[in-house]
Amino acid sequence: MKQDATRNAAYTVDCEDYVHVVQFNPFESGDSGNLIAYGGNNFVVIGTCTFQEEEADIEGIQYKTLRTFHHGVRVDGIAWSPETRLDSLPPVIKFCTSAADMKIRLFTSDLQDKNEYKVLEGHSDFINDLVFDPKEGQEIASVSDDHTCRYVAYVITRFFNFHLILMRITFFKLQKIQLLYIFYKML
Repeated sequence: MKQDATRNAAYTVDCEDYVHVVQFNPFESGDSGNLIAYGGNNFVVIGTCTFQEEEADIEGIQYKTLRTFHHGVRVDGIAWSPETRLDSLPPVIKFCTSAADMKIRLFTSDLQDKNEYKVLEGHSDFINDLVFDPKEGQEIASVSDDHTCRYVAYVITRFFNFHLILMRITFFKLQKIQLLYIFYKML
């Protein structure tokens, strides 16, 4: 990680291509560093970022790339799963992306041999936001310019559609049935 005063950024990471989205993992991952993901035209990079406030022997920040995933299309959004753990054996990296092709991709990796992804389709326009259920990470909600919210229980591939004007989404600490009721009342 180098300091770069010309861009008015405290630190920068060298990238091979454009970066369209950056997302820190908001969940505890069992490691001293913070997981970070950034997406570009055809890739998603997963790394750790450790700040000097977290480790006394680090000056500024320390960045380490863990894995680069081929994506095939421009990445527009990234959401982390609470199932992501670096302290498990093997480690579990799970996140999803929204892309320019109006599809969601669910990635799962052990940072070694297992690197899988599943494509979830259904939106007919730009996907504005996506988020995992913060409790268990078994569901994904997404909102789109097609004025729908798609709620996907991807473990059993169950879909719910809601027609909305809402373009951003977040999970609240409510029961899932209450969440569905809230979306239904917005129709």
